[in-house]
Amino acid sequence: MGKLYVFGYNGFGQLRPDRSDNFLVHPVELEATEPDDDGDAVVTMVTASWSSAAIFAGKTVIMTQGFLNAKSHQFRKFETAAVRSSVWTADGLVVVREGGECVQVDPCTGQQLGRWNGPDGAKFTDVVCGESTILALTDTGDVTMLGDVQSINPTPLPVHVGENVKAVCCGKEHSLALTVSGRVFSWGNGSRGQLGHGTTEACNTPQVIEALEGVTMVTIAAGGWHSVSVSACGDLYVWGWNEAGQLGLPTSKHKTGPSDGCTTCTDQEPVSDMGQQGDNVAEVLVQATPTIVDLPTGQEVSKVSCGSRHTAALTKEGQLLTWGWGAYGQLGNGQTERCEVPCTVQFFKQRRVTDVWCGPWNIFVQVDK
Repeated sequence: MGKLYVFGYNGFGQLRPDRSDNFLVHPVELEATEPDDDGDAVVTMVTASWSSAAIFAGKTVIMTQGFLNAKSHQFRKFETAAVRSSVWTADGLVVVREGGECVQVDPCTGQQLGRWNGPDGAKFTDVVCGESTILALTDTGDVTMLGDVQSINPTPLPVHVGENVKAVCCGKEHSLALTVSGRVFSWGNGSRGQLGHGTTEACNTPQVIEALEGVTMVTIAAGGWHSVSVSACGDLYVWGWNEAGQLGLPTSKHKTGPSDGCTTCTDQEPVSDMGQQGDNVAEVLVQATPTIVDLPTGQEVSKVSCGSRHTAALTKEGQLLTWGWGAYGQLGNGQTERCEVPCTVQFFKQRRVTDVWCGPWNIFVQVDK
């Protein structure tokens, strides 16, 4: 299927256990050890916490690395029942198996430690986690709350969205749901505008984001305190906290060119919807209503993933764009400055990126061979 590259924070060896670098500013290949019929590594999914990572080779082989058993720079590999979704919680690794079971497993051995039963016999299809809540999606399109990550609740509690849901995601303190009809709902803490309702107030129950009504969304993602969605036309919508430029909007009153923490992207002219290239524009620290971000050369997005304060987008042409906080090299451009506009990662310019997964302070990228 291709190769897996990693960059960003590596303080616990979660990117490359064999390297002592605290962070990697350039993409480095990570060899997955489960080949397909052609001898290539088949990485189907990656999930990362701030100190650990789980890499799924095929559906039945899991490689975990980083901080394991109270030690850093660890590596484990084990086989398990086929997995379709996974997430790190404060208590370890939670996976949804192909059969619809949602279980907590030992990240060193794969041994099952706990299990949730689907409501009314429904099967689970996805699991996500915020700072204090685990959410799961069922095959009936319902969202359930599995419980606080510090005290796992074996009885799922329903989250009433009011429509069939096909995707869920969590930030630190907020959650998003994408319905089958392409509508986006949000709830939780809104202190940084991450709910997209035009205010910074909290919302205890899912509410539709009115600013997105009439636009069919196909993908959603949530960072620490920011949110992103992609429309059926490939347009990128952002809202929430923009302290480090993670929305792709200017954070200070200066020119918005590629020299702004994005010095490696000199072949393009990034444009923000807040003003043209080179204009003096007003700072945007909190964007409480969704807005479109213009992409380099009018590229369209097929997938987006968010770290704590950075964002990565995969374009339909197979290019990787990154922006936001870059202190650990998580933008992959060889720099540690932030970048306030979406910029192409030059390392992948001559490669075709097929998937991207963000950890809190790093990125995992799958490319064609």
